[in-house]
Amino acid sequence: MKFYNRKKEIYFFENNIINEKNKKFVVMYGRRRIGKTTLIKEVFKNKKNVLYYFVEVKKEETLLIDLSLSFSKAIYSNWYDLFSDLFVKYDYVIFDEFQNFFKVNQEILYSLQHAWDENKNNTKLIVLGSYVGMMKKIFTDKKMPLYGRNDYIMKIKEFPLKDSIIMLKDFGYNIIEAFEIYAMIGGIPKYLWLFEKKKSLKELIYDIFLDDFSPLREEAKNILISEFGSEHKSYFSILETLAGDIKTSSEIADISGIPITNVSKYIKELSEIYEIISKKTPLLYQKKKNMKYAIIDNYYNFYFNNIYKNYSLLEFSPEKALEKIYNNFFIYMGFQFEEISKKFIIENPETFGFIPEEIGSTWGRVPYEKSESFDIDIVAKDKNNILFGECKWTNKKVGIEVYDKLKLRSEFIKTNLINKKYVIFSKSGFTQDLLNLKNDNLFLFTPGDMGNIMFE
Repeated sequence: MKFYNRKKEIYFFENNIINEKNKKFVVMYGRRRIGKTTLIKEVFKNKKNVLYYFVEVKKEETLLIDLSLSFSKAIYSNWYDLFSDLFVKYDYVIFDEFQNFFKVNQEILYSLQHAWDENKNNTKLIVLGSYVGMMKKIFTDKKMPLYGRNDYIMKIKEFPLKDSIIMLKDFGYNIIEAFEIYAMIGGIPKYLWLFEKKKSLKELIYDIFLDDFSPLREEAKNILISEFGSEHKSYFSILETLAGDIKTSSEIADISGIPITNVSKYIKELSEIYEIISKKTPLLYQKKKNMKYAIIDNYYNFYFNNIYKNYSLLEFSPEKALEKIYNNFFIYMGFQFEEISKKFIIENPETFGFIPEEIGSTWGRVPYEKSESFDIDIVAKDKNNILFGECKWTNKKVGIEVYDKLKLRSEFIKTNLINKKYVIFSKSGFTQDLLNLKNDNLFLFTPGDMGNIMFE
């Protein structure tokens, strides 16, 4: 299996950990399937004196025996002695799914703390964890024994847009097909590999999301129940409400039926602890009441918009569920195309002549017409430039009227930046009259154009 991406992470380990003479404690966290284990195996594949151990949830006595026998013929009677000997015997100690120690018995962490504090060797301790909330608690809660012990804490993120599209391109997909797949799963490496065998969009949706044995039918539910525990139904209701759209907290409360005070608590946890949703404010049109929220994980967005919402139908008739999801996909893709276009701007700023310091969307009331509202798909700016953008995932070519409307809406935004630029992203291209207007301040991109820039 080809190894993609992760150059920055590999560089970090080679220059800050492996070649460091003193002991180091590295914490890596990130959602399941993000590629933490694959990364670590790549980094240490040629290193000697490495102990790698996957921590399972089992009886404490059994776990102590299993870990003992993984490196010794003797069975340790306590955790302190075990950890102390590990730090003497190995240059690199790696614990995968580290939070499971905490699940088995919180006291294990105290033993590790004492052994690590007393360790005089140049041991490199690397711990990996998939349960984001629990990993943050273990290492950022001042009441926890390992608080302040780690030298580095790394969040392993999904692949950037470009690297995700490179993988899908290697699998034989064209740029539009690659964008459609990315809209369903984002840049999660393990999920991207599920699309290695090229098929039509409809076949992929059925085989990977809907079939009884499909790999992603239950994945989101299983991950999030593990994260949220007994309160998962409330979190699920909020995520279902947000799927495929952005909404205010009051809209979330009205639709989900959850009291607004509870919604605020869940939103804070979903954004700050679990990092599944994000806060959206209208760029350059800031009003607190205009604050909205959106799911930022493509797979969770697709799951709650299509699988979770249609689960009863899926159980009764997978074929009918497929037709409903497939017919709705064009609408879903319209929302996701906006996010893909924003990522394209972030990853290719040289195309637009400036590096955005802020990027987002904006919306509000039309000046002097308070009954009318407006929105602009993309706004990106630095100290001297501002870029306004529109995204169209339709089968119709975009004409000059879309550009005129974008310019008009941009006038609703109060800004002293005089260097205004405009960009339109269109699935199906542009009419000739609009192409004739293309210049240094008007950018027109089809998915093909975006692909050419990404791969040049």
